[in-house]
Amino acid sequence: MKQPTLEELSNLLAYLYDGHIEEDPYSSFLDMLRKIIDSNFASITMREPSNDDGGLLFVSCDKLQKTYADAHNNPYTDKYYTSNLMSNLPWGEVVTLDQNTPYAYLEETELYKFCMKPLDIYHMIGMDLRNSNGQRFSVRFCRSKESENFASEEKNLLQMLSSHIQRAVANGIQLINLDHERRMFSKTLTRQSIGVITLDERAKVISRNAIADELIREKDGLHIINDLIHLDSSKAKTKLYEYLTEILAAHKKEETPQVQALSVDRPSGKAPLEVLIKPMMIDPSVEPSKTPHMMVFVNAPEKQYDIDIRILMSLYQLTRAEALLAKLLAEGANLDQSAAELGIARNTARAQLRSIFAKTGVSQQSLLVSLILKSLVTIS
Repeated sequence: MKQPTLEELSNLLAYLYDGHIEEDPYSSFLDMLRKIIDSNFASITMREPSNDDGGLLFVSCDKLQKTYADAHNNPYTDKYYTSNLMSNLPWGEVVTLDQNTPYAYLEETELYKFCMKPLDIYHMIGMDLRNSNGQRFSVRFCRSKESENFASEEKNLLQMLSSHIQRAVANGIQLINLDHERRMFSKTLTRQSIGVITLDERAKVISRNAIADELIREKDGLHIINDLIHLDSSKAKTKLYEYLTEILAAHKKEETPQVQALSVDRPSGKAPLEVLIKPMMIDPSVEPSKTPHMMVFVNAPEKQYDIDIRILMSLYQLTRAEALLAKLLAEGANLDQSAAELGIARNTARAQLRSIFAKTGVSQQSLLVSLILKSLVTIS
């Protein structure tokens, strides 16, 4: 094993804690650590294969690709994972393969003959750790048969790194999930034609999405002047400034502000804009300047909505048929039109509507439509 310098250890940890943002997650960390401990194979198995699930493996090996996600194109994930000879290790303890399995037995297994031997991997060392959900994930390093087995030097280094690996991977998975949620939320808002404007500690605009830009360009009740939101309706303008002042004052006192909403009349005579002001959680240890303090959601009722029925099914536990009906109603169709569009009897549609009411907790069709159009904003 090559004794790493302090600079190399620093770089190794940097690769580890940034591993979740790589195209092939943790590949730089695995590549570098593999060189340090003179290993020809390294892997992080986030999810073992099972039945139809091909698992999730991050790999560093000159003969293999770097990421296997739900893959059935290799013999390990498709068949031999059930022969894993280092499964369910003691939490956080670094173990070598020969502590569990005699080499004579290893060489007779199909796992070795068809998976390990073709890759020239024989000696193995690793540990089992926990991700952010408390679920087990494994880290493994291998050497060829001609090499020496892993010794105390490699064990000690991996044991020292184990807590860092666990923390980095757990935090990384949380950040990946959060990023996926944000993308889904952003995509959903765009599909629903909802404008989003973020404001800082002085209620000045930090950012806005394309839908908000479109509403501002229309100059019909909503404007941005000197990075501040201006409304044509004097009554709505007064309410907006009151709400913004209340939210900012609550933030300064480290209190929890209330979500606020208002209706904004438009000079064109179109239906009023629906505006919701949602405070954001502020960490007092973070520099307040230019930090988002609140989000302003703006809905123009006449905009076309493209509602994803999978979101409705997930939010309210609707069946696919119920979600399709709710979608049509939210888009402006009445019950008869919706039944005809779906090719079902009116009585069937009425029965589905009653079920939708029971699951969403509303009792009128108009309230159902309002709930569907606003729920993705109010729960976020």
